Amino acid sequence: MQAVVLACSAQAVYIVAYVLFKTATARMSPIGGRHPLHAAGRLVRSPRWLAGVLVLLAGFALSATALVTLPVAATLPAFGLGLVLLLAVGMSGFGERPTSREWGAAIITVAAMVTAALSVMPGPGESLAGALHRTGGAEAAAALPLWKAALVVVPSLALPLWMFGVRDRQVRGRHARPLTGIAYGCGAGVLLGATEVFGMGMATMLAGDHRGDVLTSPHPFLFLLAGVLGLGLLSIGLQRCRLTIIVTVVTVTAKTHLLASATLLYGEPWPSDPALFLLRAAGVGLAILALLSFPRHEKRRPGNPAVRNLSSVKIGWR
Repeated sequence: MQAVVLACSAQAVYIVAYVLFKTATARMSPIGGRHPLHAAGRLVRSPRWLAGVLVLLAGFALSATALVTLPVAATLPAFGLGLVLLLAVGMSGFGERPTSREWGAAIITVAAMVTAALSVMPGPGESLAGALHRTGGAEAAAALPLWKAALVVVPSLALPLWMFGVRDRQVRGRHARPLTGIAYGCGAGVLLGATEVFGMGMATMLAGDHRGDVLTSPHPFLFLLAGVLGLGLLSIGLQRCRLTIIVTVVTVTAKTHLLASATLLYGEPWPSDPALFLLRAAGVGLAILALLSFPRHEKRRPGNPAVRNLSSVKIGWR
């Protein structure tokens, strides 16, 4: 029960951090990935943005602590509760109004989280307490080979680095089409998902018998690498796009990535019962469907300042 409370608390803390990032970047001149040192300089000079980093790290700590004993899939309903809070903050604090298509994507998102969580239900001859308690993972984290870590890190870096260095360019004029945040959200989501999985590895090592091996393992370095790049892309996206959309996409992408990566790196258990296995697979499929359901571009609405003020940036996701 304590782990469930920690997982729910982590989602609330994350939203506080995202709001701090959103309000901090709104006060800055435009930042972009093609000038990373310029962007980094502006970000680290903002006390509000730095406060957001500290809050986000607290959220990572809460989430990682929960994942020491709780299966990843069992933490997913916490995001459903967080989504309600996110929509309330976005609509009341930032005047955001999701479209009917975005509402539909949000509903699919909640269905994905619930479906994946149902796969943790006990199978034949198993108790609920046993199904919700995960043991092990510390040995796999301590003995993590670099080639396995590369299978998570390299794909996580490829898309965001391509977006940072190649496609992050301004397109103006009548062909400019303001983004909703799907591209930034997916790019930042894979990076923050990698950050979470390496944070989970450190937490399991600290909770087990491998405390002294944490600093000599690849986990801290990869945690910082993915986290720094993820925060940079997230900050750019939050400056240009709506809070509710980009944070929803970030979280769906990150949690799906976390589930897949934890299975690969730490042997995160998948249900052996065929029906429960299908539920887990259906949850992943619905998460992908939710990402595909979000519109790529804002609709043009004359007189709508929220759309006019979005930066028109071509990233190549059509």
